[in-house]
Amino acid sequence: MSERNAYTLFRKHFIQPLDRLDRIENLIGEGTPDLNLCLNGIELWIEFKQPVEPKRSDTPLFGSNHRLTQGQKNWIKRQVNANGRVYLLIATNKRWLLIHGRHADMVNEASIFTLISFAEWHTATPIHKVEWSRLRERILQ
Repeated sequence: MSERNAYTLFRKHFIQPLDRLDRIENLIGEGTPDLNLCLNGIELWIEFKQPVEPKRSDTPLFGSNHRLTQGQKNWIKRQVNANGRVYLLIATNKRWLLIHGRHADMVNEASIFTLISFAEWHTATPIHKVEWSRLRERILQ
């Protein structure tokens, strides 16, 4: 799934009328996540990744492309240390996963099954309407 298609799907099914969503194009600074949101008065950041799952399940998902840069990992660590909300939202060709930012250091080397074990939410594609609600509930906890 392309980044544009995944973002459009996310915006259409996840965002509600009173939410604020800003898509950041890295003009703010090195490592700044892709999305800044305010949902029900709660601000959070999301780094949005769209890798293709490798054929072998033990191969790192982010093997050679879509990896978190050191700048992204540093930004996420600073946000977590400041007790801010930051997540990685991973949309592969087979599933979506929500990973808390505290796991940013291990993401580049992890297989899809390792990432699933760390995920706070995950679902297969196509995403059923109820799963968008579950994702929202999980983020707002």
